[in-house]
Amino acid sequence: MNEETKPDSAEGTVAPNQIHSDAIVQDVSGWVLRIGVILSVVVMIVGFILSYIQKTPSVKYMEHATFKWSTRTLVLGVLHGSGESIIELGLLLLVLTPVTRVAVSVFLFTFVDKDRFYALVTLGVLIITLISLFCIR
Repeated sequence: MNEETKPDSAEGTVAPNQIHSDAIVQDVSGWVLRIGVILSVVVMIVGFILSYIQKTPSVKYMEHATFKWSTRTLVLGVLHGSGESIIELGLLLLVLTPVTRVAVSVFLFTFVDKDRFYALVTLGVLIITLISLFCIR
């Protein structure tokens, strides 16, 4: 069976426009992940180079330190060109990449795929992820 005649539980066959919207959802989700990972790696490399040029922090410090996570500290550090803060920004971008993918998927399931069930399930996953990421410490 090819994709055009793949059975569907409700109608017997999958409509060609459904296959097209599924491909859009998969392609966009894949690109969100690729762009997020590449961007975060580039930011971390820039932070590493700046840390090396500034000769701070030492490797020993980085092995034992914890992130001083607060939005204000991170923004001020990045604005001042702190290599450590830029590395932390890259790590934050890396953590937020899959969250962004889930948020984009909610949009795609709602407006492109027009699948309310998957949109609601994905929205639930997004809400649980955001709560666990920002509220639990």
